[in-house]
Amino acid sequence: MPEYSEQDLKYATEFREEIHRNALARVKAVYPDADHVVDEYPADAYFQEVWEYPGKWYTVVGTPPGTGGRKDLTEKIIRQTLAYYRNKGNARSDNEFDRLIAEYPDIVCDYRLVNSSDQNANASGVFPYRGVDSHRLVLEYAFRELSEGGKWSCDMKAAKCRKLKSTALFAPTGADSWLNYRRAFLCPPHGNSYTDRDFERVNNVLFPGGVECLEVYRWTTDWSDYFDEGSEWWGALCLTVYDQTLERFAVITASATD
Repeated sequence: MPEYSEQDLKYATEFREEIHRNALARVKAVYPDADHVVDEYPADAYFQEVWEYPGKWYTVVGTPPGTGGRKDLTEKIIRQTLAYYRNKGNARSDNEFDRLIAEYPDIVCDYRLVNSSDQNANASGVFPYRGVDSHRLVLEYAFRELSEGGKWSCDMKAAKCRKLKSTALFAPTGADSWLNYRRAFLCPPHGNSYTDRDFERVNNVLFPGGVECLEVYRWTTDWSDYFDEGSEWWGALCLTVYDQTLERFAVITASATD
């Protein structure tokens, strides 16, 4: 094992601590009492040996070998830390997302968060998690809440779905022929002043573990009159997203007209 100078270890420790700070900020959005992250790599693993001309090895500070870049490592640490706090039985809080989304009154997306601690969701069969069956059940459960008082009618038997790659959830506004999530957030019929940075800010709190832990289904929108306005011309959106790290669903819907 190479020997590193105190100065090298200082640089590696500072680099590691910055990654930890960024990861912990994301974890705190779900577990406000979190006070540390889970990182299996010690400080001396944050070195890379680089061979450079004219034939000499150099030691540089970087992410541990095999972890990908800084972003990939940060998301891995977030996932591991979220799992750690979940297994400890800490109370999960959705309040941070509720507070954040209240700062965006001009979006037309509706959100319903459903987690495994929700006894009503459990009674509806959503949990324990059973793949696409749970996605269908959570959609039905969310629409019962959304349609409280009989505002919207729906025929869940007519709802059909298609699994998406998790990365497709964050595709650019013009990437799809259908109304995708980013376009629904940023480009409603009446317009708003939000930017991609706002979209990323919201989704960093909504999905703090990053992309890899998400399972995404896109649903047809011809099974409820909730979607009628959007179907006139702008579009309608219905997604169920299961976050494996949080054991939590996000049901995201949108429908609007001018």
